[in-house]
Amino acid sequence: MSPVIALESLSKGYDIAGGSRLTAVDDVSLQIAAGETYALVGESGCGKSTLARMAAMLVTPDEGQVSWSGQPVSRERRSAVRAQRDHTQFVFQDPAAALSPRLTVEEAVSEPLRIRRRAGARSVADLLDDVGLDRSMGRRYPRELSGGQRQRVVIARALALEPKLLVLDEPVASLDVSVQAQVLNLLADLQAAHGLAYLLIAHDLAVVSSVADRIGVMYLGRIVEEGTAAEVVTRPRHPYTQMLIASVPAFAPGERVDGPRVVGDPASPTERHAGCAFASRCTVATQTCHEVVPPRRDLGGVAVRCHHAS
Repeated sequence: MSPVIALESLSKGYDIAGGSRLTAVDDVSLQIAAGETYALVGESGCGKSTLARMAAMLVTPDEGQVSWSGQPVSRERRSAVRAQRDHTQFVFQDPAAALSPRLTVEEAVSEPLRIRRRAGARSVADLLDDVGLDRSMGRRYPRELSGGQRQRVVIARALALEPKLLVLDEPVASLDVSVQAQVLNLLADLQAAHGLAYLLIAHDLAVVSSVADRIGVMYLGRIVEEGTAAEVVTRPRHPYTQMLIASVPAFAPGERVDGPRVVGDPASPTERHAGCAFASRCTVATQTCHEVVPPRRDLGGVAVRCHHAS
């Protein structure tokens, strides 16, 4: 069976003031199947959101190919891209910013249907039922709802066009911890009911490890480690992944996991790196790391870009 979406060797850069060029995404490939949650984690500015926007063809790649359900998406046929773009919908971090304060819940949820002129599509009432909201809330405005309720409205709106892939951009980061669990459980139920594929963008490995099937760890535009959530979280191979795992707060002092010490500052994204982009911060880096880009190696089901991973 073809994956819902496949990204092949995507790269994207931006010209900035002073004649420099910022490389946001550098030769990234991944696939997501129906019913699967792929989590993309990394520090702010590593290229996660740019990659997600290329997946939805909101941003055109400089290099590489995007395929939906096994069909390559042509960058030249804009009408075809618009028709297929409905299959990918976004759920953003801040639901208050994602909803217009001038629209009622019913108007907000039905807006995609009006824009796409979907006659006979699912009703707003059914969509609110799906996300656990009473139908009477359709008459309310976003200011009359709690943060968790607003995020449920955003999810309902994303489901209106019956997408195959949801891009979840830090979907619970702005919510209280107890509400986070409720929203994550809702997303799991919706995925099971509709066979949705999820691209989950996050920096919190504690959240990601409990909901993701696979994890891709991104650093300065490159995926440096990829594998099942259990393998990546419990047996991280790349020094950067080990650093991220060690930074997760422990519930008790005795549960703290010591990771490698990070040295130096992050490399500039405006510079093309001859070797590993993480070499300037890595305590095990050798001269080879500074001169040769690490190849992608398969280590027991986990793919790692590191000369010294074992």
